[in-house]
Amino acid sequence: MFKKIKLYSVLSFIVIFALFSAGCTSSSKPEYHQKKFDNFIQELFVKEVQSDSISLNYSLANPEAFGIKNTKATLGEYNVRKIKEDLMTFEQYLKDLDNIDYNALSADRQLTYDILYNYLETEIELGNYLYYFESLGPTTGLQAQLPILLAEFNFYDKDDIDRYLDLLPCVYDYFEDIVEFEKEKSEKGLFMSDAVADRIIEQCTAFIAEPENNFLIEYFNEKIENFPGLTQEETEKYKNENRQRVLEYVIPSYKMLINALESLKGTGINNAGLYYYPEGQAYYECLVKYKTGSAKSMEEIINMLETAIDKGFLEINRLLISDHRILDKLESFTSFPLTDPAEILNDLKNDIVTDFPEPVEVNCEIKYVHESLSDYLSPAMYLMPAIDNYTNNNIYINGNDEETLATIYTTVAHEGYPGHLYQNVYFRSQNPAPIRSILDFVGYDEGWATYVEFLSYKYAGIDPNLADLLEVNNRILLLMYARADIGIHYEGWTKKEAVSYINKFSNDEEISAKIYDILLEEPAAYLPYAVGYLEITELKNKAEEALGDDFNLKEFHQFLLDIGPAQFGIIEKYLDAWLENKRAN
Repeated sequence: MFKKIKLYSVLSFIVIFALFSAGCTSSSKPEYHQKKFDNFIQELFVKEVQSDSISLNYSLANPEAFGIKNTKATLGEYNVRKIKEDLMTFEQYLKDLDNIDYNALSADRQLTYDILYNYLETEIELGNYLYYFESLGPTTGLQAQLPILLAEFNFYDKDDIDRYLDLLPCVYDYFEDIVEFEKEKSEKGLFMSDAVADRIIEQCTAFIAEPENNFLIEYFNEKIENFPGLTQEETEKYKNENRQRVLEYVIPSYKMLINALESLKGTGINNAGLYYYPEGQAYYECLVKYKTGSAKSMEEIINMLETAIDKGFLEINRLLISDHRILDKLESFTSFPLTDPAEILNDLKNDIVTDFPEPVEVNCEIKYVHESLSDYLSPAMYLMPAIDNYTNNNIYINGNDEETLATIYTTVAHEGYPGHLYQNVYFRSQNPAPIRSILDFVGYDEGWATYVEFLSYKYAGIDPNLADLLEVNNRILLLMYARADIGIHYEGWTKKEAVSYINKFSNDEEISAKIYDILLEEPAAYLPYAVGYLEITELKNKAEEALGDDFNLKEFHQFLLDIGPAQFGIIEKYLDAWLENKRAN
């Protein structure tokens, strides 16, 4: 799942506040500081959301309501100079936040303050390792995400169509930035391995294999034909302009990237994990903190993962003892009862109300990944809707064959109900401060979706013991991926050591070697899912222990949903207050 392209310009302007003298003035009143904070985060949002056209289009259906008009089509910049400018800006933001009286803020503002302050600190910490950043990757890299993001660019009116067409030439400029950055990484001995470069090259080559039938041409034509109010002449004009720009700018951008990666192959000096780069271990530690939102040390995360894996094996043993036919059930299992994604969504929407707050009524369209992208994208993706248009949602499924759809039930739960779609719609329906909706908390997002995906096995309509076995087996495998990732990139496991560890779970040397290669390609990719899931589980266990018989699962879920995306250390702080209030009442 992805929200938007991570163009490293999360926040990009300096707000200067007027200084007021101390004494019996309006500045001593809580209302003053609350207004000051509201103005700060509102201006922050307005500036950030305009940093690139994709962010703006995906965040706001009606930017004019926020005073945003006549924006120029741009994908932003990707270079060290810009990143350093942003880091200086982040430091200024922290100073601005320090000048706001935290104790004068209301509870919801204090929560936003805590989240934003911690977020900026983490961004600044990551900034110590500029040349370790990597925007490319076989599965989650920018070049893999961009086609879907462009395809789903929202056409609210004709101006959006024109803006989209103006955006296509920007792809070439942005890819030039990326190529230059990769060359700089190469000069510093920090370029990717040849194996990773080859995978990215393969993905790019597949995307542009048939230029005239490119996904961005075919899909645009469908959208334009269904766009209301266009004359036939306008429709053909838009189709021709899009085709021309895809062929003149987008296809050449991918060719340029392919050529650049080909020329840089052989300059990567490390074919193992991040641990073997000069500052790789320290960078990985920061990366994990950013991606998981966990305040735990690496050693604590390792212990948490290993403990959960051991617990999972104990659960399997108990199932084997209690149900002697369970392995036969597993062997004969080929499909969940429901296999149509739309039917699954509706089924889950009805089933979850016992354990979750009532879902907000929204529309959701199921779409399928284009064949040119299918080998390199995730099994499914939920696209974040605009803040002011959250009732319209899209889920992409990677594959519409019988084999894929037979086991898609829990994946739809992850992406739909009670996963990403449900969580995002619920949060946005609470009308949070807009800045909250554009900060990236993949640990919370994927932790929640993974947590509810595992819960969804009980809704699937299969034998309860089989559901438990399938759930715990997939849970152990996810935790294993995360543990091996840390071993490879933080502890310096060799390929032999990593494959040996993985093989204890897969019992297949060839599969274990492929898993190792996947983990090597995109460091920390699985940690938001695994660590996020375990952090939420720990919060639930803490609430259960504190409340005993008064614990209510639905109320706990509502607490997490009300808090919204945030760092887990901050969530725990607010959980303590929630539990104290529960016990008092």
